[in-house]
Amino acid sequence: MKYKLIEITEKELDSFTSKNEQSHFMQTSFMKKYYDIKGKENYVLGVKKNNVLVAAFIVTLESMYRKYKKYAIYKGFVLDYNDFELLNFVTENVTKFLKNKNCYVFTIDPNIIEVERDTFAEIVENGSNNYKVIESLKKLGYTKSEKDVQIKWTYVLDINGRNSEEIFKTFKQNTRNIISRTINKFKLNIRTISCDELDEFKKITEDTCLRRGFKDKDITYYQNMKKAFGDNIVFKIAELNCEAYLNTLLEERKDYETKIEKISGNNKKRENYLQELGYVDKKIAELKKLKEEKGNIIPLACAMFVLVNGEIFYLSSGSYEEYMQYYGQYIIQWEMIKYACDNGYRRYNFYGIMDVFDKNGKDHGVYEFKKGFNGYVRELLGEYTYVINKKVYNNHALLSKIKKILKR
Repeated sequence: MKYKLIEITEKELDSFTSKNEQSHFMQTSFMKKYYDIKGKENYVLGVKKNNVLVAAFIVTLESMYRKYKKYAIYKGFVLDYNDFELLNFVTENVTKFLKNKNCYVFTIDPNIIEVERDTFAEIVENGSNNYKVIESLKKLGYTKSEKDVQIKWTYVLDINGRNSEEIFKTFKQNTRNIISRTINKFKLNIRTISCDELDEFKKITEDTCLRRGFKDKDITYYQNMKKAFGDNIVFKIAELNCEAYLNTLLEERKDYETKIEKISGNNKKRENYLQELGYVDKKIAELKKLKEEKGNIIPLACAMFVLVNGEIFYLSSGSYEEYMQYYGQYIIQWEMIKYACDNGYRRYNFYGIMDVFDKNGKDHGVYEFKKGFNGYVRELLGEYTYVINKKVYNNHALLSKIKKILKR
């Protein structure tokens, strides 16, 4: 036989996927370890051709329907989708493998684009696409899933060997202004927190989710991700040092006093300086009150990043609404982008965005925030379903529809 489907080692998985353009943290030994920690059934499979690995992927149990199982290959298969013979072999043999596990359906979610798009989500003229891959999947019996479980629309920034200064110049003007002003004025502290400090991280994400109407992940998710990914995952927190900011304001106040003293009589310039001085005094009073009530160090925002195979993934974050004026999230992103530049990463992945790009769209603010860093929209192929047992699949689909009707 030309091809052979086998179970492979985690080392073989990482060796293959790390060199592949479809590389993704969900197809690494780190993710397998996460599944193992959770006690989630999973298999690491590969296909060899003449004893050379040509495909590799993790298959994990997604859900149960009675005694039947639904499996998923998140951000996989990892293989050459233009090789129809290989794709056909993998489909047929994964079906055989999973059929023995009482599987009635499985899904794939290839980490390849559907069509090339720009920063405004517009299709790039004469850009690349994978429409032929979609046709191949349909020919083999796959159907587009009604809903994408994993992220389909992402926003990414290619580093391509550029240094942080070069990257910064490409940011939108407003984003550059915010970062520069925040660094010079607020002097925020961005630090990596330990697993022992994840309670503080969780407080911020929970506050954010409550405000935006989302359900936050349990703290065990963050703890388990840290256990699984180790040094390849970092949790960042942005903090305001009230004393440091107060010193900046006092210096600013002294500067205005000096300017006012140099102006004799009343004129427009002096009035403006007096007005600015009053604004600074107000800020000083507010900051002193904040320090008295909350302490010297104030947590503002947080974010979680996964760093694998030359790519940084920005996966989860939160910000306290009452401290938005300190722009903690902007500085966290800038610090991590600088880290990516300084350490040879090829891509900075802002990850998920909604697929509605008008100003009235849900979560449009998230897209606008990410767009300020001047990357581009990456629309992936999305999830495709392959049915093994049609009778069970149809019964489950019917039952799901009935449950939805009864909930109305």
